[in-house]
Amino acid sequence: MNIIVFTKRVPATQEEELRIIGEGSAVDLSKVPFKVNDWDNYSVEEAVRIVEKSGGAVTAVSVGDAESDEVLRRAIAMGAKDGFLVESGDIVHDPNARATLIQNFLKKENVPFDAIFTGVQSEDDQFASLGGILAAKMRLPFVSMVIGIDSFEKDHAVVRRELEGGLQERVKVMLPCVMSIQTGINEPRYVSIMGIRKASKVERKIFKSADYQENVTAKIEVARWIYPPKKAGATILSGELESACKELIGILKEKGVYQ
Repeated sequence: MNIIVFTKRVPATQEEELRIIGEGSAVDLSKVPFKVNDWDNYSVEEAVRIVEKSGGAVTAVSVGDAESDEVLRRAIAMGAKDGFLVESGDIVHDPNARATLIQNFLKKENVPFDAIFTGVQSEDDQFASLGGILAAKMRLPFVSMVIGIDSFEKDHAVVRRELEGGLQERVKVMLPCVMSIQTGINEPRYVSIMGIRKASKVERKIFKSADYQENVTAKIEVARWIYPPKKAGATILSGELESACKELIGILKEKGVYQ
C-alpha cells in the first residue's frame, strides 16, 4: 500500500501579535515560529499506521520554500519512507492553482500511490478545498472529514466521516482515492529531536515548481491584508448590587436577550 501525504509548513500564529507591513501588501513573519500544519500531522500518523499494519510505504510531499524540508524531516521521523519537496519561491494562495501544480507533479514524476491524504485544511489560508479539487482534477473518488479508517483493503477502504451534530457517516470508497483527514482521528506519535536528526540523513528529493506550471493559473489573489474592525469595549456596572442587577436586566432587554 503506497500512500502519499501532503504536509505543509505554516506559521504558528496562535500566540503571536501579527503585524501588517507594506501598506497591507504582506504580513511580517520574520519573527514568527513555524511548524507542521496540525491537520497534516494527523494525516501522516494515520498513513504510517496503515502501512505498519498492511505493508507498503508513505511518501511525504510538501509544496513550499526550502525551509519546508523541516516538515518532511518530521514526517520521515514519524515513519514516512521518503520526502519530496516541490520548491516554490512564491506562495501559491489559490487552491485551484496549487492542486493543478500537484497534479502536474504527480503525473510528470509518475509517483505511485494507492491513496492520497491531505489535511482537512491548512492553518494559514483555511480554504479547506485542496483535497476535493485535486481529486476532481485527477478523476478520483474523494472522501472529506475522515475521522476514522476502519479497514484498508487492496481495492477499497471503509472510512468514517464527521458530520454535524456528533453524527458519523460510514462509507466504502474504491482505491485509488483522495482523503482529507480530520484532527482527532488518532494521537500523533511523539517525535524527538534525535529522531528528526536521524531523518535528516534520509534523502529528500527536491523538485522545482517551475517544471510543473502547465495550466497553473491563479484566479484568487491576495489584494490586501487588513486588521478586523475593533469591537466595542465591555460595559462595567458599578454601584450597589441591586441597582447593578436592574441595570443589567435593562441592558439585556434592550439587546433582545431577555424578555
